[in-house]
Amino acid sequence: MKITDVRVFLSSREGPTKAFANLTLDDVFVIRSIKVVEGKNGLFVSMPSRRLRDGEFQDICFPITAEFRKNIQNEVIDCYEKEIA
Repeated sequence: MKITDVRVFLSSREGPTKAFANLTLDDVFVIRSIKVVEGKNGLFVSMPSRRLRDGEFQDICFPITAEFRKNIQNEVIDCYEKEIA
């Protein structure tokens, strides 16, 4: 699966969420509301999630392999850094 487009939208609110992103895969599938978050160890990407009844969050969609997760992380953060530059 290939990432064909990434669009980043900077957050206007204060806090750890710095931006949101939409990711297109193979020009046929879009994932919306990916978050770029400032954590203790720097920026990371948070996949779209929903709150469960017990208050925990569960990802709605997510990469299966560590390699593809790293690929998504790198692409989204690279686009975020270009957007803020």
